[in-house]
Amino acid sequence: MIQVPFKRETFAVEMKPKISGANLSLEFENIESSLYKVAATVPGNISQELYDRLVKNYINNTTDDKELTAVDYLQRAMLHFTVFEHVIFLIAQISNDGITTKKNDSETTIFKYQQDELNNKLITTGWFWMNQLIQFLNKNEEVFSEWAESKEKKAFDELPVNLSDFNKWVGVESTGGEYFMLSAGWIIREVWLDCVCSRIEKPEKTDSISRAVCYEVMGRACERLAYSCLPEPVRRDIDNEMGKNHKQQADKDIRERIAEKFLIKARLYWNIVDLEIKKKEIAGQKKERSSQPVIGQKNITEEDKFCLS
Repeated sequence: MIQVPFKRETFAVEMKPKISGANLSLEFENIESSLYKVAATVPGNISQELYDRLVKNYINNTTDDKELTAVDYLQRAMLHFTVFEHVIFLIAQISNDGITTKKNDSETTIFKYQQDELNNKLITTGWFWMNQLIQFLNKNEEVFSEWAESKEKKAFDELPVNLSDFNKWVGVESTGGEYFMLSAGWIIREVWLDCVCSRIEKPEKTDSISRAVCYEVMGRACERLAYSCLPEPVRRDIDNEMGKNHKQQADKDIRERIAEKFLIKARLYWNIVDLEIKKKEIAGQKKERSSQPVIGQKNITEEDKFCLS
């Protein structure tokens, strides 16, 4: 059974301050299915062992101060991701009479642009709290050994490019950058192997390589990552394209169009990397030729007994 860091009997009272929305009135049963769905994916970011520890201690009321802070960040992130997952069910009313939307004299459903903005804010806020959690875990590794020794953190630390590189070249916002790096880690490793190791036998990160990698990763991420795992500027581009085309084109086509903007830049920067590699090869060849003796040249010194002064 999937476990969640929430108590059913006190959910509405305790969690209302942690979910954005002054008039929110959700009960546990309203969003239970989506909550469990989110709970099945979150451990993949912070390790199953740490997640199980936080849930167990919270349910048993045995959390210490630092665990309580970690649980708070975890709850806030999960709640916002859950509401994002559940938005369409909140808008629609499903009954034996069919599917309808809420509409009466004082209330009506929101417009699409309002729903897009709501989705964006829910994801962005979820990213923010996941980022706060990961930063907190990194600062308190001695307390959270499950995280410090986890394969998730090890994979994160071993990424060939880091968050600073993405912030520098493609502007992945620091409010949710760690979460993006965890989500896109497999694409980052793929790009490094496909595009860097295939060019250089023992590659070392340079600005040119980092820039090309970041743009290539963003292009592939646009095509292959879940919408909620994409940085806010990319999500906005997708929403804007959707709005202009009124969904006349498939989501896949729009994603590919956004991705191509990054991939065009990536191809330009890979050409620069190739040019730098070529220059180094030429410089190495010149140095090698200059160090070789000239064929046919007599190597006469003063110590030669036939040398005439």
